[in-house]
Amino acid sequence: MMYAEFTEVIRGGIEQGTTRKVVINLDKVISFRTSDRGSVIETRRGDFYVEQTYNQLKKLFNNKNGIAPVLLPAETWIENISNPVKPEDQL
Repeated sequence: MMYAEFTEVIRGGIEQGTTRKVVINLDKVISFRTSDRGSVIETRRGDFYVEQTYNQLKKLFNNKNGIAPVLLPAETWIENISNPVKPEDQL
């Protein structure tokens, strides 16, 4: 297990707009995406709106296991989508 500390941005209620420190178990993260003020980390228990940028999160997840990238940059896999798969008899 690996934990990381983030700065969460409170999105509602009387504390809206304030920040607090949270620690998240990276093994429990389902996905993350960019947001208007940082990024959103999706977990089974809900979303965390954090100040860290998408690229900072991507770098963190690429290095979390100490091995070569686990997250492929979009440029490397999107270009392969346009290459149709040929049936075996046409190879």
